[in-house]
Amino acid sequence: LTHKILVLFLAIEQSFDQGENANRTSVDVRIRKTQHSVLAHKFVEVMTEYNETQTLFRERSKDRIQRQLEIS
Repeated sequence: LTHKILVLFLAIEQSFDQGENANRTSVDVRIRKTQHSVLAHKFVEVMTEYNETQTLFRERSKDRIQRQLEIS
């Protein structure tokens, strides 16, 4: 999933160059670049939170399994 999103982000970045060459207004290109930058930043935030959640779940699972082993 992450790989697919990164590929899409790269495709969007390449479209900026094509947009500049296609005589789009500089305002339009700047808006698109800003939107892309905000989305990329938000994506990194979400993936970081996802990773932290996975790590927390893994640690809790390890602790739970350890307690269960001590009981038996």
